[in-house]
Amino acid sequence: PYYEEPGIVIYLGDCREILPLLPDKSVDLVLTDPPYGISHPTDYRSRGRGALAVCSDYPAVFGDDEPFDPSALLAWPCCLFGGNYYSDRLPISSGWLVWDKMRPELLDQATAELAWTNFVKGGRVFRYLWNGMIRAGGEVLVHPTQKPVALMKWILSLRWTPMGTVCDPYMGAGSTLVAAK
Repeated sequence: PYYEEPGIVIYLGDCREILPLLPDKSVDLVLTDPPYGISHPTDYRSRGRGALAVCSDYPAVFGDDEPFDPSALLAWPCCLFGGNYYSDRLPISSGWLVWDKMRPELLDQATAELAWTNFVKGGRVFRYLWNGMIRAGGEVLVHPTQKPVALMKWILSLRWTPMGTVCDPYMGAGSTLVAAK
C-alpha cells in the first residue's frame, strides 16, 4: 500500500498489475472513471478556455491515447464512466447512468456523461451543475476529468448499488474515495 488508514487503502501503480493481486472477494463494487481512449485534450488554458475565469492546463490523462479495455473489471459489480466510448467491449446492460451537467446546449463540450453499470435497473439521471467555474458545491478542480463527490455519493446511494468495499482503479482526483469514506 502507498497509503493506509482504517477503512482506506491506496495502492500506487498500474491497476492492471495491482488488481490481480487483491484477495478474492475483497471488492464489492468497482466505481471508476477510466481513460476512455479518446485522447481528450487537457490543455484548457492554452486553448483559451480561461477567457472568463481562471483555468488550468493539465498533463494528458495516462492511457487515454489507446482504446480502453474494460474486461479486467467485469468480474465485479461495476459502474464505468465513459462506457459509451467503449460500449462494443461491454456486455449489454439496461443500467446506464446519466450525469446531466446542466450546461447550455450550445457548448462544444458534453452536456452529459454516461456511465455503464451491470447492477442498476433501468436508466437513471443525476442533475448536477458542472460548467467550468459555474459549479454546484465548492470543489476545487485538481484533475482534467474530475467528477463531483456529490455524483459519486449519489451512485453509492442507489438502492441497487452493492454495499461494502469500493474499488476505484483510476482514482484521479479521489472523488470516489471521498464519497465512499
